[in-house]
Amino acid sequence: MKSAKWLCIAFFFTVSLQASLFGQATAKEYYYSATAKGLKEEYLGAISDFTKALELEPDFEDARIGRGLCFTRTKRFKEAVSDFNWVLKNNPQSAKAYLYRGSVRFLMGELNGALKDLNDAQSLDPRNESVYFERGQVNHQLGDYAAAVADFDSAIQLNPAQGKYHFKRGVAQYLNGSREAGCIDMSKSAELGYTEAFDLLRFYCR
Repeated sequence: MKSAKWLCIAFFFTVSLQASLFGQATAKEYYYSATAKGLKEEYLGAISDFTKALELEPDFEDARIGRGLCFTRTKRFKEAVSDFNWVLKNNPQSAKAYLYRGSVRFLMGELNGALKDLNDAQSLDPRNESVYFERGQVNHQLGDYAAAVADFDSAIQLNPAQGKYHFKRGVAQYLNGSREAGCIDMSKSAELGYTEAFDLLRFYCR
């Protein structure tokens, strides 16, 4: 049902945009078309439409964030950071921009910058599970396994049905010296259908 819903949305906005092209499409129409393409993982087309929206309306924050996310998906990390920088310059209270820029910085290996961004995101939006998950990954990469466990704890409290969170906490607990707790978490992750947990369970928790 969910995929059918998004297909309907994509069809509606594609038709709307095509109709507008007889005249001049609006920034919002390009934005909706780009969002529909992004949902279908057509990232290059989405970037093109987000850019057209921004050409018409340079202060369109959501289009800037959407394009930054698509740049991230296509590994154009510097361009993604540039978009998120623009958002934060104009809206320093954007928790989403801090979260997404922190995630990109993590992918770029800029761990300290990523950690600072995610700390700022957490201060602005303390109920966002993705903030804790991303910060947990950064702390794990920095070797601070206790901090990583605490972050994954918070993510799990907000969404206990997400197997990936249990898996990441299990690995961090294992590396932090808590083998039993780590194996329990990896087992829970497998029960929730996170397939990556199965191999580690067989290898480390026999």
